[in-house]
Amino acid sequence: MLCYCCSGKAFAECCQPYLSGQAQPDSCERLMRSRYSAFCVADSQYLLATLAAEQRASESAAALEAFAKAVHFCKLEVKHAISEPKQGQVSFIASFIQHNKLEFIAEVSDFIFQDRWYYTSGKLTALPAIKLGANDPCPCGSGKKFKRCQTHLPSGQLR
Repeated sequence: MLCYCCSGKAFAECCQPYLSGQAQPDSCERLMRSRYSAFCVADSQYLLATLAAEQRASESAAALEAFAKAVHFCKLEVKHAISEPKQGQVSFIASFIQHNKLEFIAEVSDFIFQDRWYYTSGKLTALPAIKLGANDPCPCGSGKKFKRCQTHLPSGQLR
């Protein structure tokens, strides 16, 4: 299976080692991609563990998991990444389906390195949602009409 983060690599060779704790991301972009994959599989523990300590108090595993399970992530597009020794920034757009709409998270995320990479914050840019009509092609890339696509392709899979 290809990785959810749309890298084109196998999940087992891309984000899975990070989510399972077998490895640590060596750049802020890899951390951001692995966090996206964690949202795809609703791994709230990984999402909390990779959040900067000062941000953890404002997040809950239950809320992260509820959001992840309420949507269907379709695609991750990394626009730009800068990784310096102690800090980094990644600009991306994540697409997901929720309530018959294609929604977007367009964010410039900030990261710090303290023994490992952590997500600190992000600046969101509002993008309008797209209402999906029953006869529109499903944005998951299955090739089916939206009304016929009940088991959307997992994010990152070949279209």
